[in-house]
Amino acid sequence: MREHQSVAAAEIAPTMPLGGSLALDPANMVLPQPSKGCRLLWVDDSRLLLSLYKSVFENLGFEVLATSSPDEALQHVSSNAADADVAILDYDMPEIDGGMLASLIKDRYPMLPVILYSGSTGIPPSAHYWVDAICTKAAPRQDLLTTIERLAPMAGVALGVDSPRTFTPSSNH
Repeated sequence: MREHQSVAAAEIAPTMPLGGSLALDPANMVLPQPSKGCRLLWVDDSRLLLSLYKSVFENLGFEVLATSSPDEALQHVSSNAADADVAILDYDMPEIDGGMLASLIKDRYPMLPVILYSGSTGIPPSAHYWVDAICTKAAPRQDLLTTIERLAPMAGVALGVDSPRTFTPSSNH
């Protein structure tokens, strides 16, 4: 059985009722430094929020594939699993909830870290099984960034490192 990891996360829309801040104040915020290859697959049924997330996180150095369609996200994962390092899913969506989408993603690509990023207070325990972290949109954005930084190495992405180093054992031990 997978161990559930729960972490609070961030809302980035300053004019949205969910809270948070879009302002980037480097003096008051320690940001992870994503490698130029850190790619996020972001699924949210709100196109307005999705556009905002994409813009803000691209400005932070991430590559963001944003879609409001769970079907499109599944097609992407099925055909291009290596093109995403972390999936970020909303929970409340009209076609399929984020827990079910996470289970379908993990069936196709079990090594892809999945973050459930939601404002919902009614996420059932069954959804926890399929995700690597649950983050709330009402929390500071730094929480989501920290969660991404923690999970990206699971997908082989080293945040803050330009190129991964490999260890080759030698016969001279």
